[in-house]
Amino acid sequence: MSVEARDAAAHFDPARLKLARQLQAITRAEVARRAEISAAAVSQLEAGAHGPRPATLARLALALAVPVGFFASTGQATLLPAVSDSFFRSLRRTTQRDRERAAAHAGLAAELARVIERSVLLPGVASADDLALDLSDPPGASEEAAIEIRKRWNLPDEPVDNVVRVLERHGILVVRSQLASANVDAFSWAEGARPIVVLGRDKNVYERSRLDAAHELAHVLLHRADPEPASPPLERQAQRFAGALLVPREHLREEWPPGRIDWGHIQRLRMRWGVSMAALLYRAKDLELLSHPACVNAMKYMSRRGWRTREPGPQRPVEEPILLAEALALLEDNGIDFDELVATGHLIAADDLRHRLGLSTQRSLRVEI
Repeated sequence: MSVEARDAAAHFDPARLKLARQLQAITRAEVARRAEISAAAVSQLEAGAHGPRPATLARLALALAVPVGFFASTGQATLLPAVSDSFFRSLRRTTQRDRERAAAHAGLAAELARVIERSVLLPGVASADDLALDLSDPPGASEEAAIEIRKRWNLPDEPVDNVVRVLERHGILVVRSQLASANVDAFSWAEGARPIVVLGRDKNVYERSRLDAAHELAHVLLHRADPEPASPPLERQAQRFAGALLVPREHLREEWPPGRIDWGHIQRLRMRWGVSMAALLYRAKDLELLSHPACVNAMKYMSRRGWRTREPGPQRPVEEPILLAEALALLEDNGIDFDELVATGHLIAADDLRHRLGLSTQRSLRVEI
């Protein structure tokens, strides 16, 4: 038996077994089948009831496709977000397994960030405690919160050029990952020292992704103290905040076409503000620029034209996060390569980590954010 397996068994962290399992989106029974041990043994190991033998840990590493050293404690509590502490849009459209896998990706990103921050100073984490909203949120409260954030963060009185970059500049870790389910477009976790927003790659629609990022920003800023997955009031607040952040009400009131819906004009608004035509219709309804029946009829028209699936006009590439990649490039410039970082942090294999967190395997030109 290898020295690494013996060392990992001696310093076994049950939470890392759970993290590895959730990354694979499999049950304890499936782990047991793959590792040829009992399901009860897997449950007991995850619960920390007893430690594994080195041979058992080696089989678990093979079963879960992680280095055996991944299971060893780092000396700090493993960062594994609980689904109950994270923000998901819907609990009906996603399975528990999908949500756990998404949360595990956030945990993986948090673990990597923690290792990076031993050597690199990342942007400070934004706080907006005084913007916390009550669940009885009047329609204008989310609107005012977005206006205040635009002022505090010195966003120009124009379309937000890059929403993901705004989050990263304010200390929020953004990861674009291939999530387990197409129904998990995005989710966020704000319980840790550094909030994390995970955006999916399944749909890869520029406008939708920008709205997703702004929506999760609302959860991070407004709902951090009391997370509640799929809470209708919190979801409505987040969606209203996102719309207000991306398309300020005074601008839309000035630019919204009078009279009957002018689809050409709305398409131009889509290109100008980086927000989908569907989202613009809902935004106009919220601001009473469009009646509810007119909005319903417009959405039906979009469905008949196939625009609910793919809106007409140019399709721009989604905004990509760069904070982690830039930090890793800075470390490499100073003689610390990615493989070394992964080993010291007891993380999963370097190539697998790059794939799961959407990290480029090639060096790119340096970009200041």
